[in-house]
Amino acid sequence: MASERTGARAARARRAEGPWLSVSAAARILGVSASTLRLWASEGRVPHVRTEGGHRRFDPELLRQWLAQQPARSSRGSRAAMADVSIDEPTADVLREHADEICDEVDELIEGPAEVAFKRLPPPERRGVIRSWIDALADALETGSLEEALERSEAYGRSHGLAGSSAEVTLGGSLALERAVEHALADRPAQVDPEACDNTVAAMGRLTTRVALGWAGAVADPT
Repeated sequence: MASERTGARAARARRAEGPWLSVSAAARILGVSASTLRLWASEGRVPHVRTEGGHRRFDPELLRQWLAQQPARSSRGSRAAMADVSIDEPTADVLREHADEICDEVDELIEGPAEVAFKRLPPPERRGVIRSWIDALADALETGSLEEALERSEAYGRSHGLAGSSAEVTLGGSLALERAVEHALADRPAQVDPEACDNTVAAMGRLTTRVALGWAGAVADPT
């Protein structure tokens, strides 16, 4: 905990005018609620600083480092093992069959700066982007590996970070897709049981986290 405070002070000195993240922006990166992130910060689990007004702020570089350490703390072992998912071809089929419905719901769920950026694209292009992510998730369920989708997610996040996109813009689509996938699967209990639904949503969450990792890495080190 002391080392985290020291790191945060060093980051403050190094980047006094850098792109500090608010609680809401950092929570989006981690895929948790703002209240959960505040609790983690209070417990000293996530590096952060406080402004003179008492508001918590998060350094993207320290957040990236913290995220990068998480797989190493897992009992599952190597980074390659972190790509493992249960093979579930029936759920993959449901995702593909209901891709249009999921696309429609993402259009409704996406909000804020992400919605503004997303809806600059022509509707066919928007649907193509969403369907490509659905296909990547379905492919992972068919092969039992998220590795390719995780690499794509990190590249996507990094490209947004290098382009100067905010966390909200970069992650808004992924977070909306998570909710749309969950709704699509939960609405079909005869085809997808609750455990399969939870596993698939968790897999999508891992993709979102990797997007965040790529974004944070680019923001911290754009070279």
